[in-house]
Amino acid sequence: MLARFAKSDRRLFVKAYRNYNRFFRREIWNIGIVNERISVFLECDAKPAIRWLGPPREGKFLADPFAIVRNETVYILCEEVDSRVGKGRIACVQLSNGIIPSDPKVVIEQPVHMSYPYLVEHRGSVYCIPETYQAREISLYKAQEFPWKWTKCTSLVRNFAGVDATVFQFQDRWWLTCTNEDVGSTKKLFVWYAPDLLGPWKPHSANPVKTDVRSSRPAGTPFMYKGHLYRPAQDCSRVYGGRVVLNRLEELTPTEFKEEPEAVIEPRPDSSYPDGLHTVSAAGDITLLDGKRYVPRRSLSVVTE
Repeated sequence: MLARFAKSDRRLFVKAYRNYNRFFRREIWNIGIVNERISVFLECDAKPAIRWLGPPREGKFLADPFAIVRNETVYILCEEVDSRVGKGRIACVQLSNGIIPSDPKVVIEQPVHMSYPYLVEHRGSVYCIPETYQAREISLYKAQEFPWKWTKCTSLVRNFAGVDATVFQFQDRWWLTCTNEDVGSTKKLFVWYAPDLLGPWKPHSANPVKTDVRSSRPAGTPFMYKGHLYRPAQDCSRVYGGRVVLNRLEELTPTEFKEEPEAVIEPRPDSSYPDGLHTVSAAGDITLLDGKRYVPRRSLSVVTE
């Protein structure tokens, strides 16, 4: 009986906390850079130094960073939200010599909300898979002039409100993971597979392969370490964008899926952005992440997922 009351009390607390944030505070997101490989977060109590970009301009925030390094220059594609526009678009921040950030420049924009610009290099070309769930498709963009000019080349999955689509190669196949806005963006994990990035993509026979608000929604680039594949996922059990879980993949075939949580990446209380994080991505010897800070709600502000 005591455990039942404790569980009920926790649910009430979480609901009250969410309502307080919704009505009295707003979110500011920003991008941080770690000069370590992403596998550092598998270490127990890992706390690598994070260097944050300068504070976003008033009414804007940056999140969902993915990057490619070219000639010692880091090109970060990310979601930029401008409250005056009322939706997300894809922007690029350029780091010269790894330390001097440029102002964000919008490089992909559509009538629908865009976020999570997942980057893939394939056969000498650079591709981007931004989230466009409002268009009910998972689209593939190709860089005509990286990183400034992009053209939509195909739809990987049609008639599906995919959220945070993440593509990677494992064994002899390409794999795509995402959640579905139509059934809740944080709980159910869906998987597709294909012989090539351009498809054809087939759904996993067990879709949704997983239902767990603590570790389903993709949260960055999967990576190999000591022979195991790890998949970052969001833990939204307490609040959206609360923290990231690194899942160790145990089995992945067109008919089977199994993974187990291996490590957790928590926002740091002493950080400039102590209230959440929801993306961790690898770019060679560096790792990118985002961070959330709550500030008093003095004016209307757009907060997207």
